[in-house]
Amino acid sequence: MGLKKGIMARSENILELAEKNGKPESEALHRILECAMTDEEASFILELPAPASDVAAKLNMTEKGVEDKILDLAQRGLVVRSRKGYRYPHDLGTLHDNILASAPQYIPAGIEKLWMDLYEGKQWWREIGEGLASYGLQVLRVIPAEKSISRDIELLPYESMTKIIEENRDLISVRNCCCRTGAKKCNHPVDVCMQFKHRAEYDLFRSGGRKVSADEAVSVALQAVGSGLVPTVTNVSVMDNLEFICFCCGDCCLVLDPLLRIQRVPDVLAYSRFEAKINPETCNGCRHCVPRCHFGAIDMKPLGGEMKAVLDPDKCVGCGVCELSCVPGSITMELVRPPEFIPETIMGPSAIIH
Repeated sequence: MGLKKGIMARSENILELAEKNGKPESEALHRILECAMTDEEASFILELPAPASDVAAKLNMTEKGVEDKILDLAQRGLVVRSRKGYRYPHDLGTLHDNILASAPQYIPAGIEKLWMDLYEGKQWWREIGEGLASYGLQVLRVIPAEKSISRDIELLPYESMTKIIEENRDLISVRNCCCRTGAKKCNHPVDVCMQFKHRAEYDLFRSGGRKVSADEAVSVALQAVGSGLVPTVTNVSVMDNLEFICFCCGDCCLVLDPLLRIQRVPDVLAYSRFEAKINPETCNGCRHCVPRCHFGAIDMKPLGGEMKAVLDPDKCVGCGVCELSCVPGSITMELVRPPEFIPETIMGPSAIIH
């Protein structure tokens, strides 16, 4: 009865938007939407997608007023671009990402906590993880930290951060990571999320990101992996289809964290073509590599009377982050998978691969 009364007190516009997200009775989502917009704005959003002239006539506005309002809503992550025009994002993950990847001045105060109330309190994390795993497709792929790879090995263009960046040097944007902005569970850098092509265009249109040169993008990427973040891309070998590089952590990422919790990482995330190898003879037991692995692939075990780092190859995604932290040089990255391991095309959740 209490829930029903609470729902009845909500604006009909808010309830209709929540229904579009598949959660019409979610009090947690209602609070997010009420924090993100006014009831008048919710009413405006429900008119979309539609030509500006139609919206203007229906709401007694000028077309310029409609266009300005759409830009304002886009800057705040409340509408997204589609083939039919700007519209409300029906996918809840897209709504989360767009709101929290907005420029700081467009993020409503306190909305991060409301998102985490939904994520943790209502176990949205489980819904995300099980939903992604249900597709049975590895839509994302790890690419290795380049400094962890021997100079004797030449990375393929689509598994090289620097080559992907160079391919897109004409238009690159960098924005805040929506996951770490919302979760705030780690101290990794936030301003590292890299977009190319139409994703970069949209970032710049809505002031969500800043345009950077290829050199600055490489510097950002090196800083990100140096801090222990795992670079991921769409799991395809066609360079034109690589439109972002995410730098993920196991604490905050709305893909990795749910998959780690339900132990379904390999169902969604393709490993790189590399795998870490640890030389027990030279390992000094410093443990620096253990917390660096977001996937729990490294543990300390007694070997010959001393504690040594030991790798579980089934959990190693081949990111090379551990190698960067290994002072004695006991960790090397070995090539264990052929080029054809990376597919040319993949179908999957549009919210991830667009």
